[in-house]
Amino acid sequence: GAKFTMSDTFHKADLVLQNANVWTVDPRLPRAEAVAINGDKIVAVGKNSEMAPLLVNGTKTYDLGGRLVFPGFNDSHTHFMVATARMATSMNLLGVEELSEIQGILREHSEKFADIDWLMGFRWGPPHHQDTWPTRHDLDKVEPTRPVAIFDMDGHTAWVNSPALKALGYDQNTTEPEGGTIVREESGFPSGILFEKAFEPLERKALLDFKGFSVPIIEEIANLHRIGLTSISDNANLPTYIDFCERMLGDGNLKIRVNHWPDLDEGVEKAIQIRERFLGNDKFSVVGVKLFMDGVLSNRTAWLLEEYSDSQDETGYPVNDMDELTEWVLEADREGFQVITHAIGDRGVREMLDVYERAARENGRRDSRHRIEHGEMIHPDDQVRFAQLGAIPSMTPMHCATSEPKMYLPIRIGPEREIYAYAWRDLIDAGARLCFGTDHPTLSIEKPEPLKQLFHAVTRIPPDNPGLQPWRPEQAVTIEEAIRCYTLEPAYAEFKDDQKGSITPGKFADLCVLDQNIFEIDPHQILETQVVMTIFDGEIVHLAL
Repeated sequence: GAKFTMSDTFHKADLVLQNANVWTVDPRLPRAEAVAINGDKIVAVGKNSEMAPLLVNGTKTYDLGGRLVFPGFNDSHTHFMVATARMATSMNLLGVEELSEIQGILREHSEKFADIDWLMGFRWGPPHHQDTWPTRHDLDKVEPTRPVAIFDMDGHTAWVNSPALKALGYDQNTTEPEGGTIVREESGFPSGILFEKAFEPLERKALLDFKGFSVPIIEEIANLHRIGLTSISDNANLPTYIDFCERMLGDGNLKIRVNHWPDLDEGVEKAIQIRERFLGNDKFSVVGVKLFMDGVLSNRTAWLLEEYSDSQDETGYPVNDMDELTEWVLEADREGFQVITHAIGDRGVREMLDVYERAARENGRRDSRHRIEHGEMIHPDDQVRFAQLGAIPSMTPMHCATSEPKMYLPIRIGPEREIYAYAWRDLIDAGARLCFGTDHPTLSIEKPEPLKQLFHAVTRIPPDNPGLQPWRPEQAVTIEEAIRCYTLEPAYAEFKDDQKGSITPGKFADLCVLDQNIFEIDPHQILETQVVMTIFDGEIVHLAL
């Protein structure tokens, strides 16, 4: 028959969704009418009539009136925990471009937080389209005594004031750090703009403690449920983060599955300890370690095979010493870790795939599922290598939407290379297992909710400007593929595809229900679609029916 069930030992269901349009993301039974849940697991998927034997006294049933049901969304790349904690005491500069407005926000922030040592701002959108950067003096006018550090949208540029430079020990005699750039005034003194490794010591100095943040994080997790998210991959390097998550698990407040990425440059030993500590936990786990290969296209630190189109002598650079990086990867691979590398430029991606290939050669080939994060430019010769190496490209659809209309991407890389920027279609056609995420907080996790990202993936039109023409629409994906890239593929990318990512008996009951059938409507209507129910671990955590 059409039904598949977990086993014959289950004779009852706690919760049954009936009269639904179930898109399972499981090729063995792609569509169904009903789903039965017992405890935290899916126990049966099939026709309405087939659920009758599971209905007992106390079974809750929901008639969904034909609404679309599919697996809970899984955001494959976030910095959710650290961003949520930081935002509690930081300036959020999303969408603020005018200098005077930023100064006004800093003034208010400075008064509100009179007792904190560092004033931090995030999600600033620098003027990428021109080459004039603001300076330390612009911040000194408002806050001349305490250090101020404002990080740009993608976290690769910091704008700091004079006290922050002093705290870093930077002056006109400071040499350029390996893998970073200090922008300078004519005198040679730092101007207040720092790229990549040049501001890394900042992070260490201004690290926040996690102790007081459980309330905003619990609230933010509830916001994730409202947009249908039930799993995230998360990278945070705050010292007390792991203890904090363990406390939340103990309190029953971690109502999201977290695939945590320790930083590889902190050492493999540390990652092994965290992995051991959470072995077998189904809500918090470690399978991979995070690493940086290069920077970003916006400030020309992404590593390219050829020069930037708008700057003849620049090709970007690796932010780590290549020999050191290779040693780290070989060691992590030997210890059975997946390596998760930020690589954006076509050379950065190629060099990283070479390192993964070397790891397979030297350590023996295994199901490593090493990852490339962002991969905004992947040369056609390298697109086919993902499937060959079993490597995974992990991308953010909305990064394409935000870089393209501002027009810095075509200016940076020119028309010849533009054709392989954000090449989702080509990657899938080449057999790669592409997965999608937001890279929160470079994008607000709630504003490009998964549905907006799906819209962009299938149309190549920015959700916040839906009247625009699509940009390189030949790289769009189908709605089925887009959903798979946001559910089953991220589960596969964290070695959890046997536990989640499709509506399959035996898997965790993590589901979401939409108010419209996004397979049948005009893609623009996806932008109006709402998540009306989210189930996490068998519990209804969001309901707006």
